[in-house]
Amino acid sequence: MGVGAQDSFGQALDFLDRTGITTPTMLWDPSFDTWRMFGTRINSQMILLSGDLTVGSELFYGFNDDDQQAILDALGEFS
Repeated sequence: MGVGAQDSFGQALDFLDRTGITTPTMLWDPSFDTWRMFGTRINSQMILLSGDLTVGSELFYGFNDDDQQAILDALGEFS
């Protein structure tokens, strides 16, 4: 899930339109409660969580599909 919390909801929709992002599902949270819950410190932070919400890994800026897959593969080794 992606969490949007900055700017406005309209800008978030424009971003999705411009980028063509359809996955992961995007959640709009203008309260920043989800940021506080997971300790998000910057925009473009990615946190991969296990099923029990244990943090598996964090990446900041410049992550891509290959980075995500490598982390998921590594997490799979521990399950």
